[in-house]
Amino acid sequence: MLTLLIILMNFAFTGYSIYLFDYEKDGIINNVPVIILCVISSLLLTAFIVWSLIEILYLLLPKDKIQKSMFTHKLIKQIASVPFHLSRIRIKVVGLELLPKDTGFTIYSNHNSWIDPTLIMNSLYNYPVAGLGKEGAFTIPVIGKFAPKMGFVMIHRDDARQSARAIKTVIQRVQDGYSMIIFPEGTRNKRNDTVLDFKAGAFKVALRSERPIVPITLVKPPKKKWRFITRIKVVIHKPVAYNDFKNKKTNDIAKEIQQVIKSVLL
Repeated sequence: MLTLLIILMNFAFTGYSIYLFDYEKDGIINNVPVIILCVISSLLLTAFIVWSLIEILYLLLPKDKIQKSMFTHKLIKQIASVPFHLSRIRIKVVGLELLPKDTGFTIYSNHNSWIDPTLIMNSLYNYPVAGLGKEGAFTIPVIGKFAPKMGFVMIHRDDARQSARAIKTVIQRVQDGYSMIIFPEGTRNKRNDTVLDFKAGAFKVALRSERPIVPITLVKPPKKKWRFITRIKVVIHKPVAYNDFKNKKTNDIAKEIQQVIKSVLL
């Protein structure tokens, strides 16, 4: 919806400027340099207005308060979806009906691109979704700026104490009703058709929060295969209830969830 509004706004600016600076001169649209300049100017004006509105929204949000309002979460997801639409990425979500009715669960997924958290956020549109991310993820334009306000937690892997505090915060977020994304591979995988070994420690969050695990597989085309439209499938697997893994070791949980996520990629 937001993408459509932005496109319509740009068309309106372009049409009006061409009418004003070309058509009104002689009653004909025929000045190519003016038309090109109008198109470029309209794009810049649209980008400036959208950026300004995003900055205003950021300033209106409380500085040190995590946003729990679903209206705010959905608004941010609308903003985050614009690059997908403009870059011709089409997302198909499978298994939404399997999600727990109550919010507050851990999401474990394969990971091979910086857009993965946003993919999952937009796929679970009616849930307050945040996640655990490395410092670099918080430098992404717009999204990185809003991430802490939406409940995302930064982790510094080289700082053991900070990492422990970050994990504790993620556990608290889950218990408070957030659905937190964790990428158990620990880093981005260079391949889309397989997964790296899962880190057992990543599943301490699920055990300590005592909430369900929701495995998700992101199915993407090969990275080197260029396509005009990129189609990505987000497969939501059957949640694993806490009672079904509470007595298991993290190594065993990691292997089981890895097999579930990997099964769709084979």
